[in-house]
Amino acid sequence: MTDLPALETFVAIARLGSVMRAADRLGRTQPSLSARLGALEEAWGVRLFRRHARGMSLTPEGTRLLPVAEAALRGIVELDRAAGVPISGRDELRVGAGDALGRELIPRTMTRLLREEPSLSVRLLEGSASRLLDALRNAEIDIALVAGAAAAGTERGGLAVERLLESAVVLLAPGSERRAGAATLEGLRDRRLVALQRGSAFRRHIEEAFEARGLPFRPAVEVGNLSLVRRFVAAGLGVAPVPAVAFGGVGPGSGVSRRALRGVAPLPYAVARRPGVPLTSSAARFLDLLRVIAGRAAGTGRVAGPRPG
Repeated sequence: MTDLPALETFVAIARLGSVMRAADRLGRTQPSLSARLGALEEAWGVRLFRRHARGMSLTPEGTRLLPVAEAALRGIVELDRAAGVPISGRDELRVGAGDALGRELIPRTMTRLLREEPSLSVRLLEGSASRLLDALRNAEIDIALVAGAAAAGTERGGLAVERLLESAVVLLAPGSERRAGAATLEGLRDRRLVALQRGSAFRRHIEEAFEARGLPFRPAVEVGNLSLVRRFVAAGLGVAPVPAVAFGGVGPGSGVSRRALRGVAPLPYAVARRPGVPLTSSAARFLDLLRVIAGRAAGTGRVAGPRPG
C-alpha cells in the first residue's frame, strides 16, 4: 500500500516542479524525497516524472494519477478532521437537543452566549436521542443533549456521556384549574391525559412510572411536541405530566398552571460528545452557561458540574 509520506512527496513535487522546492515545503531533505519518489514509482510500476535541467515535469501517467493522489490526500485530511477535531469552526456552534431543553433553557442560554460572542453562528438540530447520537457520530454536530436512558452511564456507543442536569416532572393543567397540594399518579387515574407520542425519552419515562405503580397509562390525546401539549392543556382537553425544565415560565396569562407531581423520578439529561475531540471554546462556554441557567430555573432539580479532567 502507498504510504502517506510518499504520496505527499509525489503531490508536492508535481505542484512545485522540483525536488528541492518540495523538500523546502515539506521540511525534509532532498535525498529522502528522491528515495520516497523512487520507491513509489517502483511500487506502482510507472515513471511519474521526466527529469530535466530546469526541474521535473509529469509524464502522461503522472498527469493521470496526480488528481487521484490529491483526492486521496484531501480524504486523509478530512478523516483526521472528523476523527480528532470539532466539526464547528471558531465562530460556529453546532448543538443537538430535544424538545424539552429547546423550549426555554437553550434559547435563554444562547441569548447570554451571543451577548458575549455576537459574531457566533448557531446551528441547532432538534430530534430524538437516537437521531442526535447518530448525528454526533457522523460529525454533524459537536455536542448532543439527550435525556432518559441515553443520559445514563459514561459511555454510549463509542460516545462519552456526562450528566448535565435532572428535571423534576410536574403536572400541567388548564389555567382555570386551581388545586391545592401536589398531584399524584393515582389521582390521574380517571383524568384525561395529554401526552407526547410514543418514541420520546420523556414518554418512556412516564410510562415506566405508571407501570411501576401498577397503573394503566392511557392518554386521551397524543401530540408530537411539548408546545402542542401546552396548547391542548390550555384548551381544556386534559392535564399533562411534563418535564419542569420545559415550562419554567408558566405563570398568569399563560393559559396553563403547574403543580408538583409525586411518584415520578426526575428525568436525567446529559451531554454526549465524541471522545478525544476537544470542544470549541464556544461549545464549552455554552455548556457552562447552560448549567448556570438550569440551576437558577425553578423545579429543574440537581445540576451536575463538569467532571474532573
